[in-house]
Amino acid sequence: MRSHHPQWIRTFAAAITALAVLAATAAPAGASGSATDPICKAYALPVRLADPGPATQTLWGQLCRPRNSTPTTVQFLVHGGYSNHAYWDLPVGNGYYSYVRAAVAAGYATFNIDLIGSGNSSHPQSSLVTGDAGAVALHDAITALRDGSLDGRSFAKVIWVGHALGSFYAWREIPRYGDVDAAILTSALDGHNTDHAQTVFANSYPAADDPKFAGSGYDTGYLTTRPGTRASMFYYPATTDPAVVAADEAAKDVIPLAVTTPAQPPYGIRVPVLVVAGAQDWLLCQGVTVYDCDDPASVRAYEASYYPPEANLQVELIPATGHSMALATTAPLTDSVMLNWAAGVAAPR
Repeated sequence: MRSHHPQWIRTFAAAITALAVLAATAAPAGASGSATDPICKAYALPVRLADPGPATQTLWGQLCRPRNSTPTTVQFLVHGGYSNHAYWDLPVGNGYYSYVRAAVAAGYATFNIDLIGSGNSSHPQSSLVTGDAGAVALHDAITALRDGSLDGRSFAKVIWVGHALGSFYAWREIPRYGDVDAAILTSALDGHNTDHAQTVFANSYPAADDPKFAGSGYDTGYLTTRPGTRASMFYYPATTDPAVVAADEAAKDVIPLAVTTPAQPPYGIRVPVLVVAGAQDWLLCQGVTVYDCDDPASVRAYEASYYPPEANLQVELIPATGHSMALATTAPLTDSVMLNWAAGVAAPR
């Protein structure tokens, strides 16, 4: 099948794949304290699951910014299912697989959160963590970024950056609240391979049955991936570093079953939107017939029916890349596409 990607993307993708051998040592954002590292601080933010309702839950996030500037725009990073904030800042490759570092180097602040029911955030009864409930909690976090109640700094602009489930949450939250200035939605298309989706659920089981979460006290509605299944579902072999897969397996997290109900498509998102997907995404591209992921124009034509004109929808497909785009050896290419677009709609300051 003929590739429709611009020559610069094909050339850069090949170069990035060749550079994968450099990804070896661990260094999460802010770890070494050098002049080029972000300044990062963790917060535990009281949030609600209902609007109106009491702030009975805690949403954890890490706010990072450049050492030598004060951004007025923050990128709000929302990870996908079976994951946590480590997706955007994997401690492998000396920053190679860190979108946090890339965004901060471009001058942005980032707020890299754990969804309710994941990571360091609250784990209420799993049935309470629906898509609508989680969207309320995310709105509270965005409000804290806007009004300065998080750390005393009010951000003038917020860009939502989602991966998979983190993008689906945007489909719910942004039409309801209209509280962000732009959205970058990764690994979230409106078509998918139904057989592969069934395999994802077959490769999931109660987290309490997994050695990593034994003794966690999570109820049976919290799911995780079965050991050894992430590589086949979330990666494309040609752009996969085994060290990354191992780190991803070690960092894997849980997802509340109640939140897996699909969101209504993003009909009401009325801010600029960039949709980015891996052209070899096993769930969203391989075996899907409603569009051709080797042809970004066909994907855009399909996706455009779900977005109003105000979204000014742009679609980019990253060659030779699977579902976990930030963890592929093509990650710097994905970062570049996202950050170049972001600079055009909401500059760092």
